[in-house]
Amino acid sequence: MRLFVILLLIMGLATCASVIPQSEIITPASPALSGLQRYQLIAPEQALQGEPPFRQRYAELAVELQRGLAEQGYRNDTQQPQLRVYYWLAVQDQPLEFRVDNAGLLGPYQSIHRLRDSTGTLRVRITDLHDQTLWEGKVSTGLSPERDSAELLQQAMGALLRQIPQATASAMN
Repeated sequence: MRLFVILLLIMGLATCASVIPQSEIITPASPALSGLQRYQLIAPEQALQGEPPFRQRYAELAVELQRGLAEQGYRNDTQQPQLRVYYWLAVQDQPLEFRVDNAGLLGPYQSIHRLRDSTGTLRVRITDLHDQTLWEGKVSTGLSPERDSAELLQQAMGALLRQIPQATASAMN
């Protein structure tokens, strides 16, 4: 009986634990990235066709990305950049429906629960000035419930930033 209670407690805690977003490196760091530190952050509107999703979050993403790049040794320089950093967010939003067996007793309003599930995939691409990809990574995270989406997106950005290679100094900088 105690074993059952312990297992039940562990399963309960596991369902409440937050999931750490898993990042994936699409293009590993190119040797050409070595010695380059100065970058220009490219707005998502310039890289995407159409309206970017979660538009209100992009300002927060830009600040977080700049902070993370600075921690990795990169410097924001719009006058004489050596690199371009692109970032964008793709959101997949789908309805979830749960129906109960006996809808007659509960009434039509209580018998159908409509929920939405949103998943975001954040990508960061570092290119040279000729748009040759030097590094690219992505991270996917749930964005539901909506009240937690900012925190979930921030955690995803942190996981992706940890994958960006450390900048190395060159003699010409």
